[in-house]
Amino acid sequence: MLDPLDQVTREWTSTNVARVRNTLLHRVYLDRRPYWDWDHDVWVDVAEQAGKSTDSSRRGPVVAAAHALGLHRRLHHLVQVNEAWVAELVFGRDTVQAVVNEVVDTLRSWDSSRHTVIGQIPAALSDLLLVTGKPALTSITDDEIRTLASRYGKGARRSGLMKISRVLAHKGIIAEPIHRNQRQRGSRPDTLASVPATWLAWAQRWRDLSTSEPGTIRGRFAVILIAGRWAAEKHPEALEPQLWTREIAAEYVADTLHAVHGQWAGHNRNTSKFGQDLTAVGKVQRIDSLRAFFLDLIEWEWITPRFDPRKVLSGPLSVRAQIGPNPRIIDEVSWAKLMAAGLTLNTEDLKEYGTPRAKAATTARCTYYPIEMIRALVGVWLFGGCRIDEIRRLELDCVDRDEGRDEQTGEAFPICLLRVPHNKTSRPFTKPVDPIVGQLIDAWKHVRPPQPDIEDRKTRQRRQFLFCVRGEPIGNAYLNDHILPVLCAKAGIPESDSRGALTSHRARSTIATQLLNAPEPLSIVDLKEWLGHKHISSTRHYAAILQRRLTAAYRKADYFARNVRTIQVLIDRESILTGAASGGDQPWKYYDLGDGYCTYDFFAKCQHRLACARCPFYLPKASSAGQLLAVKAGVDQMLERLELTDEEREALEGDREVLLQLADRLADVPTPAGPTPSELGTDQAFIELTELQATIGRSTGST
Repeated sequence: MLDPLDQVTREWTSTNVARVRNTLLHRVYLDRRPYWDWDHDVWVDVAEQAGKSTDSSRRGPVVAAAHALGLHRRLHHLVQVNEAWVAELVFGRDTVQAVVNEVVDTLRSWDSSRHTVIGQIPAALSDLLLVTGKPALTSITDDEIRTLASRYGKGARRSGLMKISRVLAHKGIIAEPIHRNQRQRGSRPDTLASVPATWLAWAQRWRDLSTSEPGTIRGRFAVILIAGRWAAEKHPEALEPQLWTREIAAEYVADTLHAVHGQWAGHNRNTSKFGQDLTAVGKVQRIDSLRAFFLDLIEWEWITPRFDPRKVLSGPLSVRAQIGPNPRIIDEVSWAKLMAAGLTLNTEDLKEYGTPRAKAATTARCTYYPIEMIRALVGVWLFGGCRIDEIRRLELDCVDRDEGRDEQTGEAFPICLLRVPHNKTSRPFTKPVDPIVGQLIDAWKHVRPPQPDIEDRKTRQRRQFLFCVRGEPIGNAYLNDHILPVLCAKAGIPESDSRGALTSHRARSTIATQLLNAPEPLSIVDLKEWLGHKHISSTRHYAAILQRRLTAAYRKADYFARNVRTIQVLIDRESILTGAASGGDQPWKYYDLGDGYCTYDFFAKCQHRLACARCPFYLPKASSAGQLLAVKAGVDQMLERLELTDEEREALEGDREVLLQLADRLADVPTPAGPTPSELGTDQAFIELTELQATIGRSTGST
């Protein structure tokens, strides 16, 4: 009875040894069986009964003895004890303290606050060591720490375990740290329970082997489950993909086009749009996701196709036509205010962080993240045009510098290049940004404490992230949930507009649109490279030509005057009044060709009007009739409008080659009088008409 107890308690004080001896031996006497035959419930009862005595500290030694004897390692979860004290009794005070100091020192080097570390780590680490059974960090496994963390929904114990997991991941003991939303990842059990078991098995098997982006897999998996619920309601005989026929697939498409939010969605947590019609995007996504699912199953040879998913599971063109580029840009006034607020952001604008005790311990205003890091974060957001995932994954050395020279003045100017990490559509690439981004990043790097290497979720390689504090990158929602409301309040603008809430991603559309509409804009191809898109079609969803720029460009193009010109016409009123014109004996309309006049009434229809072949309708100004017309009384000057072809317009704009080509092409075309320029011998000596006016109504009248 005593030898095992003496071995595990030889380093204990005499008081604690006496406590555990008396408690255990008394229960042995009462039950008439040794303590190594006690089951779990008896040990719990012994510890609880010991705590009811006048000396409540008896529970700790009892729990420590049960653990040290190798009988029960999780007794401390059922009996209220001080885990740190129990761990010191089991493993020794100095041993436990050395392990705690190793974790605390590492966290402190990452700028973790002292009061938080000291308050959370000893209890959490002692709990973990007791579960593990060995007083060493290297003995902790990934499953043990995650299982223990899942026991605590929230609070200091779970926070302490997450901090410990970061240290373990940094040391390479476990693969990756515990994430804050670890318990929320994956589908909810009640959501999966609403799907037929056979269909769910196919969906989960597909999810486990799909190589698409994690976000794409999550979205498609939800749609696949919707299809399973639809099949259970409409076609219970086809609860496996291989049982679907062309008719069933076509019926699914038809029902999807009339579906509403929440229909066949299971236990969806978002009920804000329940009962509303699906948008065109929602309908197409449901159809396309299921098509991709069937195509994968066919490609992997899991099923024998009974129809072509590319044809049957395809959204109608009438629905797809409703989907088009619609960049959710922020208007220029609000964006300018946000930029001014971001560049002047200071500590007083941010929410103060810390417990009342921590705030009382210092006169400085504390924020959750250092102000230098927040300024750099806002600078990248305002000028970088990056996705939030790209911002979070920027590496520590993401800025390169160069120097350029102005082409006109030769003056040198700085160039700041931002290296964007691997994203969902492209490899890592470099884009130019404003030099202020590099200045803000340098200011943050100057005060940034050392941080551990963290695995990049895209490349699975360990990297030093720029926006990382206390051993973890900033959260996905930090910019939207915490920084943007502060910037909107500082700028005096609402947090939403006619296009919806102001989000981090809308800055990407705003910057792209401004670059496309600048006085010297980026071309759509350049903008595609700057945004990191794979296809120009993606860029069109982010940038749009502003209406005022389109109007100004249209006006500058001068489309009407570019294609319509006027020619001066002389009208002989005397010929009209005397009736000579009606008989065809004498012309009444003279088109001024510069060196002569054309007396053909339908000059606008003549193909030789720009390269006059001097047919019988041509009247030289140097002739007696031409000179008489110049001094004749009763002649009115007017303007007549001519509509030009593209070839004629190019000739008028100074393209001599085009004019020669036009004359060559018309060499064998009959003139209004009948003969061709070749027959007249004027195909190489034509008269150029280049005096057409670009506006209408410059003279006394127009026709």
